[in-house]
Amino acid sequence: MRAVADETLVEVFITDTELRRIHHPYDGGADVVLATPAERDRLRGRHTDWLSGHPAGL
Repeated sequence: MRAVADETLVEVFITDTELRRIHHPYDGGADVVLATPAERDRLRGRHTDWLSGHPAGL
């Protein structure tokens, strides 16, 4: 993760074995793709501090 943050390693995708959950870290943030909207909503509720200040949380 440090190499990604320092941009010495780019285009990293961390997934589960079925590719149902994807974590794409990059310098300044990360994208997370989850298996269901309910799973997304639970993660969003637990980690609201991860979201940007944009009204859509993007």
